[in-house]
Amino acid sequence: MADPDFSIINTDKGEGVTYTCGCPCVPAAVPADGAAGFEHCCCGKVHFAGAGAEPALTAYLAGRANRKREPRYTRGLATVGAIEVAWAFPEE
Repeated sequence: MADPDFSIINTDKGEGVTYTCGCPCVPAAVPADGAAGFEHCCCGKVHFAGAGAEPALTAYLAGRANRKREPRYTRGLATVGAIEVAWAFPEE
């Protein structure tokens, strides 16, 4: 799987990070108050954007794994402009 191509998007909540998902969604993670924001797309892809994106993603996935069956994820890191991005997409 190729790494996602992240880009900056302006939303009602402010500047965030998005990617072309392949489903009808336009996933946008918007950092807020110095913390990472996230979006979990309808197709199971999740990304966090902002300070502390990687540990926030790790904690989020660990919490989900304790509550329900989760798929295996391919994970990665990126930087878009000055925004840290951590992502996890279900393995195909």
